[in-house]
Amino acid sequence: MRKSYWVISFLLVLPHQIWANTSGSTNLVVEDQIATTLPPASRWGKDLLLEPRTIRPSQKTLKARIEGEKKRPEIAEPIVLRLKTTELRPLLAQLSTDATFRKINRSEKAKFQLMRNLESRIEKKEQQTGVRKEDRPTVAFLTLSHSDLNWIDLDKLSQALSYPSLDPYLPVAEIRELMADNTTTRERWMLHFGPRYNEIRLRVERWMTANQSAIQMPFSVLLPEHMRNLLGRYSPFRGRNCFATALQFADPNIIQAKNINLVREPGHSVALINHDEFSHALWLGYDELNQQQASLGLKFGDVVAIIDGTDENAYTSFKHAVVHIAGDIYLHKPSKSASSPIEFVRWRELVQTWQPLVKEFDVRFFRRRPTSRLNEQNSGIAIEKIKWNR
Repeated sequence: MRKSYWVISFLLVLPHQIWANTSGSTNLVVEDQIATTLPPASRWGKDLLLEPRTIRPSQKTLKARIEGEKKRPEIAEPIVLRLKTTELRPLLAQLSTDATFRKINRSEKAKFQLMRNLESRIEKKEQQTGVRKEDRPTVAFLTLSHSDLNWIDLDKLSQALSYPSLDPYLPVAEIRELMADNTTTRERWMLHFGPRYNEIRLRVERWMTANQSAIQMPFSVLLPEHMRNLLGRYSPFRGRNCFATALQFADPNIIQAKNINLVREPGHSVALINHDEFSHALWLGYDELNQQQASLGLKFGDVVAIIDGTDENAYTSFKHAVVHIAGDIYLHKPSKSASSPIEFVRWRELVQTWQPLVKEFDVRFFRRRPTSRLNEQNSGIAIEKIKWNR
């Protein structure tokens, strides 16, 4: 069969971040100014073991997205295949016959009809300005529809749409030191996990009892249960974004709180938290750390907000939010798109992604007030323009 070049990808609201395998990886090429942007200090203070991970959308999620335009058009985000080739007909012939996506064997007539159907739905675009028109590659977009469920293999599609990420681990030796009540280890854990320490230690002990032959423990074991359930999962609809994810870490009910989620944006699920709602929630339940406080080290669960330092508006200056986990590892959702799962990310990947997207890359740090319950605040509280510490 003639070889055609084609790429399948989600259309994301924000660009994918660049990924490296481990803390010592040389796969990530970074500009000098980015390489010298050191991660914020952490109370953890020890390296984590990092291993590559592949995140895949489930068949159930893919099916829901393909059916979304029909069943939930108000918040649907369809799957779009991005096809790149100079000859579309051979490409579509391959797409309709190649075992990569073929669900069942079909007759030649059925294959031809499928190819013609796909061709009629293609949206062609041209790229690379400044190049002779005849030399420009053709880029085409094909939006999957409900009828495509008759022929496409969702498991194979899931594999093609897999997303590279990473998982942090703790060596079991660290866990054994904690369980043996090593003073240095215990104090470091207490400093880093704060009020969660007793709960997390109990969770670690239970995990160790059930995994006595293990040599390392996934750091995800230490996440709040509701966040563990969301880690690596895709939403069928657009909506949940970085701000919602950062706030939910400490409070799983935050996106239902009427005094926080004040506006239900059309075209998005109720999980969306916008800039002013995020600012309002920080005002109600968090304290901003000044530079001296931040220099002592971030704790587990602290929120780091990436801002545009040239934007003086207390609302719109917020561009992205992540949750500090340990060392230079953070938890976040890359965008509000259904195409991006909640995942762990390293600091330099965050800088690599966001520094080009803002005029002046800057960060601010927020710590949850232990006694604050955001979703029980008076819903009549007005949003104020907060002048956070700079």
